[in-house]
Order: sequence, then C-alpha cells, then structure tokens
Amino acid sequence: MKKILIYSVLLIYTQSVFAQKVRNQFFALHNIIRGDSLYNTFAKQVELVKNAGFDAIEINQVENFDEMKAAIDKYQFKGAFFYVKLKLEPPFYDGRLEDCIKKLKGTKVIISPFIVSESKRYKPSTKDADTLATHLLQQIGDMAKKSGLEVAIYPHFSFYVERTDHALSLVKQVNRNNVGLTFNLCHWLATTNKNERLNLKTHLRELKPSLKMMTICGANDVITQSKVIWDDYILPLGAGDFDTFELVRYMVRELHYKNPIGVQCYNIKADKVTLVKNTISVWQIYKNRLK
Repeated sequence: MKKILIYSVLLIYTQSVFAQKVRNQFFALHNIIRGDSLYNTFAKQVELVKNAGFDAIEINQVENFDEMKAAIDKYQFKGAFFYVKLKLEPPFYDGRLEDCIKKLKGTKVIISPFIVSESKRYKPSTKDADTLATHLLQQIGDMAKKSGLEVAIYPHFSFYVERTDHALSLVKQVNRNNVGLTFNLCHWLATTNKNERLNLKTHLRELKPSLKMMTICGANDVITQSKVIWDDYILPLGAGDFDTFELVRYMVRELHYKNPIGVQCYNIKADKVTLVKNTISVWQIYKNRLK
C-alpha cells in the first residue's frame, strides 16, 4: 500500500512537471543576425542561430526565399514564418509567391503577409481597401491550404494594416480556418494609447482564437517621444520597463497559448553574435520562471 502511495505521488509530480514545460516554438526574426560582418551568408546565420538554441528562424521575403530555404535544409533546421508583401495596387504580390508556398509543403512554416499601399492611396488603419485586402488574403489562404500551411496577417506600424484590431476584423471577413493573425509587441505599442494598453489582457483573450504566432522583445511602456520610435519599442529581450515576461506568462499559462513565439530585434544597436546568445539566455530564464 505504501509503495502504491509513493508511486501515485511520483506519478502526479511527474505529470505536473511535464505539464508545466513551455513547449512553444521559440524563433528568431532574421534581423537578430542580419547585417553582421562575419555571419554574412544565410548559411552562416542559420548555423549560428540553430547552435545557439533557437527552434527556428524567419524566412524574410520572396527575393531571399531560395537561399534561406537552402540554408535551413542544409542544417536540418526549421523556418518559423515566411514574411511576404501584399500590395493594394497591382501587381498585388510577387509572382513567385505561389511556387514558394508549394516548396514549403509539410514544413509548418506560417505564411505571414504584411499589407501596404505603396502609392499611399490608402492610409494606415482607414479600412478603405478592406474588400481588396480580404480578397488577396483569401487567395493566399487558399494557396497555403494546398500545402497544409497557415496564414497569419502581420500588423505593422505605418502599413495599411498596422493595428491588431484591424487585422482581426480582416480575419473575420476572410473566413478561412487557416487564416489568422500575429500579435507583435513592438507594433502594438507603436499603435496604442495608454487606455488601450490597460486593456491588453482583455484584447489578447479576444485575439487568442485567431492568433497563429506572436513576437516579443524588450520595450519601454511609454508613449515614445523618440525620433526613432523603436528606441523605446524594440530593446533586447529582458530590457526596458514593459513586463514582457508577464505577457509571455499570461499567454502561456492563463490563455494556454501553444503557438510559436518569436523575438524581434530590429534596430537594436549591439553586437549581433552577443545579441543572439543573450537573447536565448533570457528566454531560458523565462522558461525556468514559468516551470
């Protein structure tokens, strides 16, 4: 009887520890290493990021697709998402895009379109071209479905779709099971006021059913006055007074978010290799705190 009791306690403890592990894919955006003078090829960059301990890396735009895909395959690594441009004027997207998506079949790479009006005809957040944007996203969603892939709209400050609430409204209009959106901490900070920030957790609950991936970074929780807004809204992971850990904790522990989490490093003025190593160290601290 005593042995059975001990076994039961150990089993419960083991199951509890197992359940507490953070299993979200943790990936790097390409800008974590892009521009380094030593790691100056896609192959070198992929090898470094993989060896540092990341689970995957971004494939950044169609023109870089073949070389980045070859590097990922060479090192038996994973692509996290494929960042692609959709334009609200013809040609609406690169003619090579469909072939790229076909080549990603079976990889689980998320197709992540950002939507722009290069003619400036459609201003950010106006929703004036939502019918066209919806049609384009349905096309991309159908291409992705043929390859068994998902699509996540990428809201981006100053682009036509820059806010998460706009992206969510498009997701509902697109009405495809494989089409959702991304929550990008830096772009959310860049497009929200103080009152909206107070309601972040409520907003995240609203986004959760459609959330395919998210990106995080260090940041300052201010209405920035900096000439370059990213000086406040994109800092090394673990830096700044915005509580990024609490954001991760809430998503993973309370909302049971299981999809990929990436790290944004655009415009960070630091040695790239050191940034790679420090970022994975902070992520490991986050994981340990979450256990």
